[in-house]
Amino acid sequence: MSIWHQRWNENRIGFHRSLANPALTEHWPKLELDSSSHVLVPLCGKSLDMHWLAQQGHSVSGIEFVDKAVKEFFDDWAKKPQQTSTKFGEKFTAGNINLYQADFFKVQPDDAPFSAWYDRAALVALPPSLRTQYVEQLRKLTTPDAKGLMVTFDYPKEEMQGPPFALSDEDVEHFFRPFFEIERLQFTDLTEEDGRELSRCSLSVFMLTRR
Repeated sequence: MSIWHQRWNENRIGFHRSLANPALTEHWPKLELDSSSHVLVPLCGKSLDMHWLAQQGHSVSGIEFVDKAVKEFFDDWAKKPQQTSTKFGEKFTAGNINLYQADFFKVQPDDAPFSAWYDRAALVALPPSLRTQYVEQLRKLTTPDAKGLMVTFDYPKEEMQGPPFALSDEDVEHFFRPFFEIERLQFTDLTEEDGRELSRCSLSVFMLTRR
């Protein structure tokens, strides 16, 4: 994970948006969740998507291992969070948002299990070797009927080394189908606007519902 510490230290965070992600604002209502649903956001960075989710009435818990990202989230918000030490890392709380500075694969949030989650490219930020572990941890941290929104990218794996790492439809089926119902909500061809000289590149948004 040192690559992410390096990117944050060098301020190479082009993935960070100054507004809530359109994929979230357009598709989140389709999950038909009660506003009381507690939402997990893995590998959250300092995403403003957490503010948008909180504005919908949700309690939100983000997990991020880069300390700079956590600090900047609250600095940008101009909030001084309450800090609590846990055996898995530090917990920062302000309003109805909790941020855990911790390893996603080891953390056990005190507000788990979650009835919903949002993956805005968390899985594609991880090396493919961690995908099985990611799905297992996601299942541990969510309720049996939980719903989630997942944003992914796909391109020929041999043409670029991530992150973001390519996640094909076949990959989504392989890792999630045994445990989740899968529905694609959006497919966008990014080939012409990608700028990476890839022969093809696309974005997909999936709704995942635990079986």
